Amino acid sequence: MKNNSSNLIKIALVVVAIILLVLILVFTLKDSRKQEANSSTSTVEKTAEVLDEASEIEEEGEQIFLIPKDEVYSFSMTDAHGILLDFEKEDDKWVYVDDDSLDINQDRIDKILNYITDIKFIDVINAEDGTQYSLDQESPLYIISDANGNSTVISIGEVDEQNKTVYFALNYDFTSIYINQGKLSNIGSYTIEDLVE
Repeated sequence: MKNNSSNLIKIALVVVAIILLVLILVFTLKDSRKQEANSSTSTVEKTAEVLDEASEIEEEGEQIFLIPKDEVYSFSMTDAHGILLDFEKEDDKWVYVDDDSLDINQDRIDKILNYITDIKFIDVINAEDGTQYSLDQESPLYIISDANGNSTVISIGEVDEQNKTVYFALNYDFTSIYINQGKLSNIGSYTIEDLVE
C-alpha cells in the first residue's frame, strides 16, 4: 500500500514538473516574441529617422528638377512594399487619399518632399531603352503635381552599389537615363507605417 501511494506521489510530482516546464516554455516564447516585435518596431522607426536625415543632404550635380515644396499640391510615391501611395494637401495639411482618417506625420512628408522636389544628376546616358538600368513602366515611381495640374513623373531604377549611385528617368522617357549620387534611392525605403503618427 505504501509503495502504491509513494508511486502515485512520484507520478504526480513528475506531472506537476512537466506542466511547470511547459508553462515556463510558453511564457518564455511569448516574451521573446514580444521583444522581437518591439525591436523590429524600433528598427523601422530608426530606419525612417535615418532616411529623414539623409533627405537633408545637399547633393552635387546639375539641377534637373526643382519645385518649391509649398507649390506641391499632390504627390504619389511607391513605398518599400511596392504600393503606390497618393497624398493631397487639404487646408495646408497632407492627407492620405485612400484613407483620410489616418493621422499622417507632416514632418516626415516634408522629408520625403526633400527627395523629390530638388533632384540633381551627375551624368546622363543615352539609351535605346532603360531596361538594362531597371527602368521601365513597372519601375517604382514618384509623381509630383502642382495646383495647376502640371505633373512630373520620376522613375527610379537600379542602384549601382559599387559607385553608390542610382539611375532614374523623367516622365517615362527611358532613352535619357540620369545618374543621381544616390540620395534618390533612399525614398523607396519608406513604408506607409513610417508615415502614420
